[in-house]
Amino acid sequence: FAPIKALLEHMKFKAIDRPATLYWGGRRPEDLYMDDWLRTQMAQMPNLKYVPVVSNAVPEDNWTGRTGFVHRAVLEDFPDLSCYQVYACGAPIVVDSARAQYSAEAGLPPEEFYADAFTTEADKHRD
Repeated sequence: FAPIKALLEHMKFKAIDRPATLYWGGRRPEDLYMDDWLRTQMAQMPNLKYVPVVSNAVPEDNWTGRTGFVHRAVLEDFPDLSCYQVYACGAPIVVDSARAQYSAEAGLPPEEFYADAFTTEADKHRD
């Protein structure tokens, strides 16, 4: 999340007002790291839209927001990415899926996809 947070802080500091949409995914609502901070930024930056997406909500979560995979939510909202830039961070499998599908399905030029994929300790120990 650090690269995306830095981008948002830079946009705010430089008063960059171009529209930006941040999709943030987690398995459960409590996995949406820094959700309160993001909501505060959205309130302070009128052209920032924040879309949290949860993939495995259970009834006791009382989740009423978007569900499914975060990269699929982007494609639902932006079926044509040919005139956009995408900045992504996350696990390599998520970043790689987004890169491939955004180009193949939504026409995102490959040179407009910027990413910082990271591997967790759990990922390192999987077979």
